[in-house]
Amino acid sequence: MRLIHTADWHLGQSLHGFERSYEQQCFLDWLLDTLVEQQAAALLIAGDVFDTANPPA
Repeated sequence: MRLIHTADWHLGQSLHGFERSYEQQCFLDWLLDTLVEQQAAALLIAGDVFDTANPPA
């Protein structure tokens, strides 16, 4: 079984008032490509997925 482990994505985080949605989308695109390429059976996410307790829709 092949497992991919990631942690602390902090989606929705900004940096000094600048949106980071483009960077975050690039990461998610890379992750999806990697999961397919590596034929991962599971994705394990440890830590924070979102930067705030109540993420936007």
